[in-house]
Amino acid sequence: MLSKLAAAIAVGTVFAAASAASEPFEMRYDFQLLTRDQSEISALNRFSLFREVAPGLRFGTTLYSAAGGDAGGMFTGGFELAGRATLGPRTSLELGGFLGGGGGVHVVEGDGFMAAANLALIQRIAGSWSGTLGVSYIYIDGSEISSPAVTFGLAKDLDFALSGGHGRPSDAPENGAPVFAVKPLARAFIPLNSQRRDGSDLDPMRLLGGELSFGLPNRPNDRVFVQASAAVDGDGEGYAEWLLGYRWGWTLGRLQAFTDLGLGYGGGGGVDTGSGVLGTAGLGVALPLMRGFNLEVGASAVAALDGEFAVIAPFVGGSIDLGGANGRFRDSPDGIAARHWQLTLGTSVQRSNADFRKVDFIGMGDPVLIETALDLFLNQWTYFTLNAQTVVAGRAGGYAVGQLGLGREFPLSERWIASAEGFVGAAGGDGVDTGGGLIFGGRVELDYLLANGNRLSAGIGSFASRGGASPVTGHFGIKIPFTTYH
Repeated sequence: MLSKLAAAIAVGTVFAAASAASEPFEMRYDFQLLTRDQSEISALNRFSLFREVAPGLRFGTTLYSAAGGDAGGMFTGGFELAGRATLGPRTSLELGGFLGGGGGVHVVEGDGFMAAANLALIQRIAGSWSGTLGVSYIYIDGSEISSPAVTFGLAKDLDFALSGGHGRPSDAPENGAPVFAVKPLARAFIPLNSQRRDGSDLDPMRLLGGELSFGLPNRPNDRVFVQASAAVDGDGEGYAEWLLGYRWGWTLGRLQAFTDLGLGYGGGGGVDTGSGVLGTAGLGVALPLMRGFNLEVGASAVAALDGEFAVIAPFVGGSIDLGGANGRFRDSPDGIAARHWQLTLGTSVQRSNADFRKVDFIGMGDPVLIETALDLFLNQWTYFTLNAQTVVAGRAGGYAVGQLGLGREFPLSERWIASAEGFVGAAGGDGVDTGGGLIFGGRVELDYLLANGNRLSAGIGSFASRGGASPVTGHFGIKIPFTTYH
């Protein structure tokens, strides 16, 4: 366990040391077809966001999910480091490695630690788009998966306008960042003849989630969005999903009407989504409530393309606009909208209490998880936070946590900063008794400012659930502040 934890921290340290670079990001999707028939999973999705941190070296965060077979709801997440060599004007070769963890759908019965090695040929297709073709080797501890894979996919460069730290240097980029809004969401699933994997009928579910939406050149009302949700109540403890979609918008007086289509992957909690492929279609309206904040209400249909799962999903959410006049900080230079962010890469440990596991589950140990958080500052010291954690040790493969909340920083000196956060979220999987998935809690942290502007952070916290799980939590990581300009 200690070796796995040390490796994850070491990879994060590489990124922190090199993060002063200001190269563009790359978003990538790969489909990985496993060559060995070892489990209910025959293929995986790989969704990554990379940043070049040094010439030829890229670091990023990656989410894997089941894409073929009958194990929809198996998710793993973690960090990836890749070196790239140029073979020609439009061709390059990349060698990378992934460390992370997760599981689900009883595919992973052990710790959940995952490692992968990837070799890919990357060919520029047109503009900012590239195609990928390669081979991988994938290993998941506690499962039967130890297999080569054939990989192919698409990659797109993202020209974020950003600078390191919280402050605008004289040479800060002027081009607009594509991120348009951050949205916390509450959703309900009303089943339509849906079933669980044991053949019983699926009852209603309630979920919490979040969304990032991206603006498009010359289409001021349209958006591309990435959305993730997890069950917090009802008949789906351990269910989670992510969706990628396109949204069309129309202005109707003060209201903004919209409709969208999306595709993604989900499952877990005994919900029968087959291989996990989901389709969605929705509509709704947005009402401005205050400067830079809209209330959104609507409904969508979500269905598995090869499973016994179809629901109507009414939702309510809040949209925090990032660009344009409504999203501008009052202290930004004229004509420039700036937003301060902070990325945290680290690990957490949950000190399990006597009733942490369900009574019919034979499991021992304190779960150790890889943790990634994104903070959006609402003013100089207050921030909105999104946090995701996947397990790598502690005999809890398949256990995962997602949180959203508010935090406040308290400067103590030039080098030391304290912070406090409160959150709600979802947690579940692998016999951890969260009583439906809903959790709420908080943490306090102490940060030390490094010479490059990043921070070392350590903290302690706790969360409560309606089940027996109420652990004390410990946290260690690296915080990387940056600013985007819109």
